[in-house]
Amino acid sequence: MRPDGPLAGLAVTVPMSQDGLAEPSDRSLQGAVFRPNSEQELRRVIELAFGYRGDMTLELKSREYVSGYLFNRVWDGPRSYVELFQPDHSDSRKIPCREIHAFHFTGQDTASGESWEAWVRKRQEERK
Repeated sequence: MRPDGPLAGLAVTVPMSQDGLAEPSDRSLQGAVFRPNSEQELRRVIELAFGYRGDMTLELKSREYVSGYLFNRVWDGPRSYVELFQPDHSDSRKIPCREIHAFHFTGQDTASGESWEAWVRKRQEERK
């Protein structure tokens, strides 16, 4: 599948639901899996992951899976990396970008469905 919008051109795998294929919506990437095939795709997926408000699972080329909240990314040529807070670890973990095979948007997107307009409506209703 190759989606439109900010995901255009990226290979995406999403889980099957009881009703069929559950595509990621514009509001949430929850459940999507990205396997970038170029440096340009890798950068695009990392930016999506950086803006995601849920945990990720990174599938490394070594076949290791690392889960956590991706909170930082550094672009420095071959030394580029992402940084995650992992559950049950006190320190963050840096993972070189060249070691990442796939990005699994596994955690609940805590910002899904939230928008400025929704926040304003909620505040107006509270004031009544």
